[in-house]
Amino acid sequence: MSTRHTFGVHCAQAGIPIVRIQRLLGHSTPVMALRYMKHVPENYFAADAARVAASLSGIADREASAQAEPTRQGLKTS
Repeated sequence: MSTRHTFGVHCAQAGIPIVRIQRLLGHSTPVMALRYMKHVPENYFAADAARVAASLSGIADREASAQAEPTRQGLKTS
């Protein structure tokens, strides 16, 4: 496996969108970058579904707002 291929697989596993992987690797189409997606483990799909559900329900927005509040108040988070 080449360094380039390893990089593409790590990008896919990190959840980088396919069009960004395409650009990072210099592919002319997203289809060329899709080969890296087959290396993404199935257990990532459950986490992806949870993130989508949180976004649809507004939970993700509330969590982001709560995490940003200490910064707005000039406090450090630990």
